[in-house]
Amino acid sequence: MRLRTAQRSRILSLLLVLALVVAACGDGRDDGDDTSAEGDDDTDQPADDGNGGDDGGDDGEAAFTIDTEFCATDPASVGIEGDTITFGTSLPQSGLYAAFAEILRGEQAYFSYVNEELGGVEINGNQYRIELLAKDDAYQADQTVTNVDQLVQDDGVFALFNVVGTRNNLAIRDFVNEECVPNLFAATGSPAWGNRDYPWILGTGLVPYSIEMQAFVDYLTETKPDATIAVLRANDDFGRAYSDTLRALTEGTDMTIVQEETYDPEGADVAAQVTSLAATNADAWVLGATLLGCPTALREADAAGWSPIIYMSGTCTSKTLMNAAAEAGDGVISVSPAIDPNDPQYASDEDLVLYNEKIAQYSPEADPTNGIVVYGWVAAAALVETLQRIEGEPTRLSLMQAARTLEVSDLPMMVPGATWSVSEDDWFLGEQFNLVQFSFADGFFKPLGELRSYDDQTEEITPDDLING
Repeated sequence: MRLRTAQRSRILSLLLVLALVVAACGDGRDDGDDTSAEGDDDTDQPADDGNGGDDGGDDGEAAFTIDTEFCATDPASVGIEGDTITFGTSLPQSGLYAAFAEILRGEQAYFSYVNEELGGVEINGNQYRIELLAKDDAYQADQTVTNVDQLVQDDGVFALFNVVGTRNNLAIRDFVNEECVPNLFAATGSPAWGNRDYPWILGTGLVPYSIEMQAFVDYLTETKPDATIAVLRANDDFGRAYSDTLRALTEGTDMTIVQEETYDPEGADVAAQVTSLAATNADAWVLGATLLGCPTALREADAAGWSPIIYMSGTCTSKTLMNAAAEAGDGVISVSPAIDPNDPQYASDEDLVLYNEKIAQYSPEADPTNGIVVYGWVAAAALVETLQRIEGEPTRLSLMQAARTLEVSDLPMMVPGATWSVSEDDWFLGEQFNLVQFSFADGFFKPLGELRSYDDQTEEITPDDLING
């Protein structure tokens, strides 16, 4: 697939932005941690005209309006030649976070199934195969920047899909905005994807991290309303989304945060921090960590003889990580927007049967019982659903408009009754999910009660600087 129009000079586009910045309706701010692509300043692109649109219709009939005046290339003119749509992604396939590579296996299996057995995806009466180009960034944001630049400028991808990591997506969002390239289903629950200055990035169905905290506070309100709470979090935007939201939500309640510790996500050494937190003997513990930081922290707490009510980030619920935690993970609470493939109640579910069959066929090296693989499969299904909803000719603009009005309740492997939806007023997917608890004896997460719905609440309960900072 080649782009139909040549890109204008990026330098020229920046000069144009600077000349017209006084007329801009908003600015694109970076995250304050020097992770923006190419060190762009605040004046890059007023990406969304006040989030203006029609009615943000859930059925996609009314197009969501995006201001394209400052785009380096008109996204309405960038379409598809031939019968293949090429997407690009960047994710860790090596290093400490290599476990996230399992996402790719789930995605590739679903796309292979669609291409080989369904004849591809139909858009406006035409059939297209889906191709996914993946580059390894080892979870390093600077490498993500390099990868995405190559994917867009050199490989000519139509759009980006499921780029992994909060800091990684923060690092590329100015570039994505400047180029007006859809960055769909960013693999992170960061509330930053609600920033109206960045309409070209849409988060995934992962539960927003701030909503995770709302669900846990609601749980404590029901079970331990005067809980003392300890916090261990990564010392980055990912971890801050948990701790800052938790502080805001517990203010004015009988709950008390007694201590907070941070750790460097570049490593998994959390022994000293957990020992310090265990000494508080807090009733509850929020673990705003990811990958190896989670099982390591759980084992340290178990060794210290500390047995609080534990809430663990939804990014850590894979079979691989829970196996690493062993008995120390028993009773841990988290969230899940998808069914657990290890839960026997779903053994005969048609979606799960198909998933198991096609993973074995197209990604035989993958473990279908691993929740990370499930996530990749679901994300790929969401992309196909979005492509099918494009109105008219497929262009970058029409794809983004379809994504911004998405509402779907029948994605494979979603928890029963859940809907993914975004609109002009609500930019967050993943607000319906199950609160779950891990059973070491049974080897899977079990739902705690009924489906939880927090539609339209992410922006309301999230501290503003986590979205617009």
